[in-house]
Amino acid sequence: VHQETEFLNKLKTQTKSQLTLIKVPDTLIALRDLARFSRRRSASLVIGVAGSNGKTTSKEFCASVIGAHRKVHYSKGSFNNHWGVPFTILAEPEKTEIMILEMGMNHVGELAVLTKIAEPDIVVVTYIGIEHIEHFGTVDKISEAEEEIYKNSPAKAQRIFNLDNPWTLKMFERALNDYPQARRLWTFSAHKESADVHLKIVDLTRTALRIRGQIGGIANEIVVPVFGSHNLANLMVASTVGLAAGLSGQQIWSSLPTCKNIWGRNQLIQTKQGAQILFDGYNANPDSMKALIENMNLLKVSGKRIGVFGQMRELGVH
Repeated sequence: VHQETEFLNKLKTQTKSQLTLIKVPDTLIALRDLARFSRRRSASLVIGVAGSNGKTTSKEFCASVIGAHRKVHYSKGSFNNHWGVPFTILAEPEKTEIMILEMGMNHVGELAVLTKIAEPDIVVVTYIGIEHIEHFGTVDKISEAEEEIYKNSPAKAQRIFNLDNPWTLKMFERALNDYPQARRLWTFSAHKESADVHLKIVDLTRTALRIRGQIGGIANEIVVPVFGSHNLANLMVASTVGLAAGLSGQQIWSSLPTCKNIWGRNQLIQTKQGAQILFDGYNANPDSMKALIENMNLLKVSGKRIGVFGQMRELGVH
């Protein structure tokens, strides 16, 4: 109350020429409307990234790959909800060429709202798995909610599909008929060589992945300084988004080594005492926990493996 009174007193000291005050019935709706207005004035190519797992890492990888060749603006951390997406749009710097927006949800209809605000030119659902299942009941319902980003994007938006996940594969099969006006449908896969991006892991260590395959028809083999086999999918997301954004396969190969693990996502930490900590501490779900355990089994260690696990919420009653 004191802060509000102080703020109002300051407003009274302003002259009409110094201040414009707009009263709205709902500040969240006003924020969304303002963000949509700002997006429509923007000349940037807008990319929307959704999915049960890998959203934040894929978004960061997209920023690294594309940012090596274009001026990008992207969501910070996991700023992906009904506040984060509008604020990210409104914070777009001048001369931005490509804006990358992470979009999250935990209820039906949320992605539809965010997509209609962002009006993205390129959209991708990274993966469908067990997230917020307390609110949905089944993975099929989660899949329907994530598919909102495809259904509510502009008709001409380019849509990118993961062919290795059964739910996103079904989305792609439907998309062949559902989006006749789409400028392009893109695909990525570790198993199907016909995909626009096809990558496989040749070798992995505690500090890097060696990957081989083709991006937009350009074959290569490189080392990327990230840990964890699950990151192959995130690298394929970034590569396919890069193609859709106009980069060549060669440009994408050259910038993939700029990708790195981010805070709280399978982050490998070396302690002064000599121990290594594999830190996966941000909003885990059963699928991300499974990936963590699989990655732990890949590590060759001379001592004990010790697991410290926190509680996972929004899983419902099991």
